[in-house]
Amino acid sequence: MRSALLSSAAILCIAVSACGGASDDETEMSLGESGIASITISGSGPSSGTDTDTDTDTDSSGSEGSGGGSGDGDFKYDVGVPNGDTMPDDEPCEGDECVCSIPDHVPCDAGTSDPFAAMGLNCPGELAVQASTMGAAQAIGVRTGFGTNGTFAPREGNSYAVIGSGLVAELDLQTPGGDSNSGPTYCNDSLGIALGKNLPAPIKPNAVAGDCTQNPGLVGTGDCSGTIQGQFDQGGSANDYTELRFLLDVPDDVTSFSYDFAFFSTEWPQYYGSQYNDMYIGWLESEMWTGNISFDMQGNPISLNAGFLDFQDGGAVLPEFTNTCMRQHAGTNWLTSTVGVTPGEQITVVFSIFDVSDGILDSYAFIDNFLWGCEPSGKPQTIPS
Repeated sequence: MRSALLSSAAILCIAVSACGGASDDETEMSLGESGIASITISGSGPSSGTDTDTDTDTDSSGSEGSGGGSGDGDFKYDVGVPNGDTMPDDEPCEGDECVCSIPDHVPCDAGTSDPFAAMGLNCPGELAVQASTMGAAQAIGVRTGFGTNGTFAPREGNSYAVIGSGLVAELDLQTPGGDSNSGPTYCNDSLGIALGKNLPAPIKPNAVAGDCTQNPGLVGTGDCSGTIQGQFDQGGSANDYTELRFLLDVPDDVTSFSYDFAFFSTEWPQYYGSQYNDMYIGWLESEMWTGNISFDMQGNPISLNAGFLDFQDGGAVLPEFTNTCMRQHAGTNWLTSTVGVTPGEQITVVFSIFDVSDGILDSYAFIDNFLWGCEPSGKPQTIPS
């Protein structure tokens, strides 16, 4: 197992929400036989104006800390140390103990044509997933880079997955100088797949009537993020739909997962702000959340009209888009989405992209670096990588 030393903020959040109250008067760490460092924080609680920061790191050798146990009112959580194994029969939170150990991962995507291996899934000896695709085969692929300055190098291993509402092979064809923005020469293809207003189950564009993190009864009734319906209804139809989908069991000792992605569209600049607003959705079907997990700080889905559109190549000069069909067009940098999950549950993840309103002027998503994690549960978050 690759053990996780949580950040102080994440540790505090997990400890307070899942394991009881915390104080900063005393912090003790001991190393058990399994190699899991057990950290105990005890005391009567922080007083006003007192610095509550507490150093809970171990050294690289995993040497034993100050030792000690917990008394009345204490709380205790376990975090992994280098080369440690999971303690037998431990759960992420049982009684007054919390354990989170991230499974080891060795990239297996060198020379692969499998988009799931390129993302870091289904590697030998690791957790197996049930994977499937939907859409035109020419709209799904694997890449090892993009542009000329290394911005879009792989985030994990040697490659990453790419899906698009057009032909992925055209990504490496540079936009001719002075090309029409309303009818680009490349990455402007109709794949002939029209879904209308019906997105494949379990994706439901309708927003739920409230907050899924506060009312679990809303889970399964629609999109917990509430980010899809507005822009999808504006366009009215999904065309050239493409997806990567996988079903998997969450390990018993993790509490979240994350992945990295980037979005690009030839709809910019001609149709920026219009109903021709291609969309990317990262859909999670789980016990705590059913809905999009990838959206900007304003609650917009990842699309032509969302935030994060860092690279806008109106002058046809950006090295990020040199020798590509995105010359003169726009895209995001790498972004990371993180979401909480329930240990041991079975989840479905769908990464999908599609044209909205029409079937031309294509958009693409690069997807990489699927990782289990130890973040506290709550609403999903997407931030620049």
